[in-house]
Amino acid sequence: GRLRFQPNTYGTYTLINKVPVETYLRGVVPHEIGHNAPTSSVQAQTILARTYALRNLRRFKIDNYELCADTQCQVYEGLNGTNAVSDSAIASTQGKVLTYNSELIDALYSSTTGGITAPFEDVWEGNPRPYLKAKIDAYPNQIWDLKTRSLADEKTFRAFIQLKKGFNEAGQGYFRWKTDVSLKQLNQNLRDFLKKQQDPLATFGTIQNLEVISRSAAGRVQKLRVTTDKGAVELTKDQVLLVFEAPNSLLFYIEPLFEVSTSTAQAKQTDPRTETTSASQSNAKALKGF
Repeated sequence: GRLRFQPNTYGTYTLINKVPVETYLRGVVPHEIGHNAPTSSVQAQTILARTYALRNLRRFKIDNYELCADTQCQVYEGLNGTNAVSDSAIASTQGKVLTYNSELIDALYSSTTGGITAPFEDVWEGNPRPYLKAKIDAYPNQIWDLKTRSLADEKTFRAFIQLKKGFNEAGQGYFRWKTDVSLKQLNQNLRDFLKKQQDPLATFGTIQNLEVISRSAAGRVQKLRVTTDKGAVELTKDQVLLVFEAPNSLLFYIEPLFEVSTSTAQAKQTDPRTETTSASQSNAKALKGF
């Protein structure tokens, strides 16, 4: 491929690597799924990655390039880490993509689901993608019936998130997780966001309460109310992940932690990727009493 430096809107420069699509995949597939996965899984990942790339070629047109190289798009590391398994999958599926009604699908994916995938509209604003639905990730085990036990109910969600066996991802590092974050860090995250939005609430002193006020049937947080000493802010869907560093996905709940010298909020969740419809987490509750 070819390399070029070009100025960007931040007053610095962006390094652009121009390569053919199939070569681009050699720098993506090994880093998104690894070479230890079953051959059929690597092939499926390759088709997803190819579909995603071709559908999103105009995403950064305003910046004069096509795709970014991190998890905001797909991890791309050039020819570092290429291997025979992924190269074989790329060759055997050459040109294959996924379509719906003769159009490339929005091929979103994640490393972990937390036991249940998420519909597109649970994470982002926009029209639903009929092919991206909530599914219990435990085949062939029949662990949970979403038709009769919706995870939109907080109590039911907490019961689901306590389950740790029988899922396809059981035992993986991010299947169930928790993150401790200080009130000081939460305040800083929110303040930075509000300043960028030029919101008058940016001068607040401290967060007084965090409360999940809406959750989807697949358990994803849809609205988080953040109450400060100067007023309240409501964050929706992936905006929660953009504002606060603590949640690894929208499948989470919040519990307060108390210490002698500092107050820390303990956020429990499951999934590490925030850019995908199948992002996952644990469960959520009001964060009170800092």
